[in-house]
Amino acid sequence: MRGLVLCIFLLLVTASVAQTDTTASQSPLDKLTPEELLQYYINEKAPDWPKGPLFVGDSLFKNLNERIIPTTTVTGEGLYRGEIDGRYPSDVSPESENAGLEALKPKIALGAGHLGFYGDLYEKTFQSPLMARMAYDLNVSQRLTRYLQLNFNVVFGKLGANEWTLNRYENFQSEIRAGGLNLLYDFGNFISDRYKVRPFVSVGIFGFEFLSKTDLMDRNGNVYHYWSDGSIKDQAENSPGAMFAKDLKRDYIYETDIRERNADGFGQYAERAFAVPVGVGFIMQATPRVDVKFNFQLFFSSTDYIDGITKDSKGNRAGNGSRDNFSYSSISVQYDLLAPKSVKPPKDAYITTDWLALDKEDRDKDGVRDWDDKCHGTPEGVKVNEFGCPEDDDKDGVPNYMDDENPSPAGVPVNGRGVAQTDEYWARWHAEYMDTVGLDKKVQYVGNIFDLAGNTPRLNDEKTMYTIELGRYSNGVPPEDMAQLLSIGDIRSTTLEDGTTVVYTAGSYDKISKALKRKEQFEKDGQTKARLATLKNKKIVGLSDEQIKTLLDKEKNEELLVSGNNGQGGNGNGNNGNTSGQNGNSTSGNGSNSGNTGNGASVNGSTQGDGSNADAESFGKDDIVYRVQLGAYKNKINPSIFNTSAGVLELKMGENLFRYVTRGYKTIEEAASVRADLVIQGYSDAFVTAYQGGKRIPLNKTKATVDKNFKEDLNEAKTFSSVDKKLVNFRIQLGSLKKPAKETEYNELYKDVPNLDRQNTSTGMIRYVAGNYTSYDEAEKFRKQLEDSGFSDAFIIATFKSEIISIQEALELLK
Repeated sequence: MRGLVLCIFLLLVTASVAQTDTTASQSPLDKLTPEELLQYYINEKAPDWPKGPLFVGDSLFKNLNERIIPTTTVTGEGLYRGEIDGRYPSDVSPESENAGLEALKPKIALGAGHLGFYGDLYEKTFQSPLMARMAYDLNVSQRLTRYLQLNFNVVFGKLGANEWTLNRYENFQSEIRAGGLNLLYDFGNFISDRYKVRPFVSVGIFGFEFLSKTDLMDRNGNVYHYWSDGSIKDQAENSPGAMFAKDLKRDYIYETDIRERNADGFGQYAERAFAVPVGVGFIMQATPRVDVKFNFQLFFSSTDYIDGITKDSKGNRAGNGSRDNFSYSSISVQYDLLAPKSVKPPKDAYITTDWLALDKEDRDKDGVRDWDDKCHGTPEGVKVNEFGCPEDDDKDGVPNYMDDENPSPAGVPVNGRGVAQTDEYWARWHAEYMDTVGLDKKVQYVGNIFDLAGNTPRLNDEKTMYTIELGRYSNGVPPEDMAQLLSIGDIRSTTLEDGTTVVYTAGSYDKISKALKRKEQFEKDGQTKARLATLKNKKIVGLSDEQIKTLLDKEKNEELLVSGNNGQGGNGNGNNGNTSGQNGNSTSGNGSNSGNTGNGASVNGSTQGDGSNADAESFGKDDIVYRVQLGAYKNKINPSIFNTSAGVLELKMGENLFRYVTRGYKTIEEAASVRADLVIQGYSDAFVTAYQGGKRIPLNKTKATVDKNFKEDLNEAKTFSSVDKKLVNFRIQLGSLKKPAKETEYNELYKDVPNLDRQNTSTGMIRYVAGNYTSYDEAEKFRKQLEDSGFSDAFIIATFKSEIISIQEALELLK
């Protein structure tokens, strides 16, 4: 063990020395005069390899502008860097002794360790690693991917155990010869190559053979007899001559073949089996070609005969019911047979090279030689500073020749063209991006159930309306409440300003008396939590009993005042249904009244209408409500995506489930007709559901005609999307403009872009978009191509039925 530790220490020291950077000891040449430098180049030996910079390019952008083509000088050829791209002068042929072996790069490893036994012997079927036997392994590995490695292993060693208890005295030692394959995963897709230590896990399949023997007698042929006092004698403890027994000592020479002994009558069983090794460990890189591997493997075998004891053994020899397994703990040194070597050019490769010309070369012709130039590849004619970098007067990080806004406000972030990203910039961008979404559109919820107040007035967010609040939920609606809400035809949802609380209301009334009658009907039907509230600008405020009384009195007085003004001043003729005022006499005519449409009653010379005529669309308490399901998504989407006259209701069913349905319908024919229209519009997977008495019911329990083999899924906690995924597209927006004067300039700028469309927006702008993809990844690939071509402001937009939607909504619709 000490020798092994010392060997590992020497390897680590060697690795640290081998990886020491010695470039700092090179002598600088900056102090030499041109004449001295020329003489130095003449006398200097041919260098082993040029150590040029690994990253050549504009210091602003860290990459060489690919559209700038380097030029050559009169007296010197351009530098080449074989370490980067493998290019050589035409007269240089690199040594390539490993050519053609790129695909096959095996590593070989030799290791040593201990084999530990886990079987029938020992009281707890566990053997301490300190008592394990020595073993050795040979491994040849081939990397398959960045993180997977295929290994071929052979293991040779001894496996053994000794058990000496009050009831059982057994021992064995087995010669193990194993070989097989295992797959090693070293987390290469998560851990960078720069780390010298990397963990791994492995699994494989092995075949092995074993030759098990036991130690039953000493070298003189005396059989061991174990006495109860812990001694070993040459006679049994209960034998007649026990008083003359002699002490023996085990010689640990395993001379008796266990299978041939046949102590339990197992016969000639096979001494070979299969095993599945499962391993863990880590690999430490010592040098670029040498690794040290620490490994632990547990072999799950298919045999129970390694120790010669099974659960079927006789008497005290009987073991447990588990198979015999073993472990291998090892340290190995791995060597890369075909690691890439430093490729050196021939010694005469640079004889004709003009080093002085290279030293004075100025490829980008900006007046600053490459030796001093910090910004190589500057476009010809661009004004540069003393370091060869393009001038940037407003210090915004964008050179003057690329800056579309010079100067830009100090301290304000800019885009790739140097334009300040002010509030006005983002407002303009938002207008360009959102102008076809239809921000002026509003979702109107329609439907009618238990509607005692007649025709519900059109929703007006600017006017205070009265509604019935049925519940508030912060974490989504429970399934049992969801069916109850969907049984109400004119249910609507409103998300409060906190962004998490959703209020569900029914009805929208301009008079408090109508809302009160609707509330009383809800209470009569078991909705005890129903309460009156005001609705204005999507804000819902509950009303107390005192507020309700005050509003009712105010409404009554207003109606009396209107009635009084219509009949004020004396007698009135009621032949045509007119009524007199409060101070005169009234004569009823043909039953008409001054109130709202409905039945009237004469009070102090005036007639009031309760406006409670029945609506032909109204639902009864026990009627079936049909709805069309539009989708259920893990993330919230804009209801305007479902651009349909059927109305859209959004229901939050938990933290990660949002359901969208249409208004309620009284007959299956109406709902089926709406669904058919939705399919034509692009919602091909929309389907009809039915609700009754606060519960969802199967369609075969309604008047709908349902196929006998159709099995309806009543689980409303699942996600689905009704939209035709072919209608979701991703495009690349290159730019937009409001000034027609620049239209010619933009047309010229984008003329070479493939699949370019010029669109006129509803705000009078012109938008340039390119590509049309059904996959976001394909669109992103095209966007990067455009970016590499100089269109750095290009970005992805998503559309559904040619209307722009957010990227998140598009990805949600595609799930």
